[in-house]
Amino acid sequence: MSSSLVVCEVDVSLQEKLKKFRFRKETNNAAILMKIDMEKQLVILEEEYENISLDELREELPERQPRYPYCCHSE
Repeated sequence: MSSSLVVCEVDVSLQEKLKKFRFRKETNNAAILMKIDMEKQLVILEEEYENISLDELREELPERQPRYPYCCHSE
């Protein structure tokens, strides 16, 4: 039984952005939206959001195209 699992790499600039985002000092709601570049088999940045609620972020997501949000929200 043979399987052909394709794993995507994460773009180097996105890796750095995610590290900075994770340890950011701001207290507002924010999100990074990622998608997969199928040709390059690479996870890339699609959009950054500041001062966005989870409901607003949900509205930004396309209905039939997968996106991967990374969120930071205040309590």
